[in-house]
Amino acid sequence: MTAGKRVYRSPLREEQARQTRVAVLEAAGECFLDRGYAATTMRDIADAAGVSVQTVFGQGSKASLLLACVDRAVVGDDEAVALAAREPFVRFVEATDPAGKLAALADMARRYIPQAIPTIGDFARAAAVDREIAAAWEEYEQRRRRDARALIGSLGPWLRTGMDVETATDVFWGLFSNAPVEALMGRRGWSLERYVDFVVDSVERLLLDG
Repeated sequence: MTAGKRVYRSPLREEQARQTRVAVLEAAGECFLDRGYAATTMRDIADAAGVSVQTVFGQGSKASLLLACVDRAVVGDDEAVALAAREPFVRFVEATDPAGKLAALADMARRYIPQAIPTIGDFARAAAVDREIAAAWEEYEQRRRRDARALIGSLGPWLRTGMDVETATDVFWGLFSNAPVEALMGRRGWSLERYVDFVVDSVERLLLDG
């Protein structure tokens, strides 16, 4: 019997590879925000990251880099932990009264909006001109709605009388979309705190009983 070949792993190489990917994604994110997805080239990303174009291609296509940037912006780091398993998402689901859920919602909005919405806005604009991105955008929006439904489902007995879960999910999903954030904060100059207050007040008045 021949022994299986032993796979050698180098922690140093793995860390170098991780740092390279982080550098490329950070550069890609900055380029997409500064130039827009369509105008950004792989050379632009390579120059911003201080690496070769070949190294950038080694991290994936331009479309895959945008998707990775979106995931990174939403969760705020490179850890392989789903949004539904993170604070304050978990705190919202586990809160035992409406006040606790609204406090978790406010924390969620403060964290999510500034770190994710700019990149998601570029994602939406790219979806309008790129078929591959459009398909990914649709998948992302479906995933975002599933996350919203999980939150709404945890409201249980506090959901407003006559309000069904699907309609409540639509309202919640809409409040956390990039369009109203860009309209109110980007065009009308609302501060982050004003928008957070608006989201929390809207959820309380529209979705919760009394």
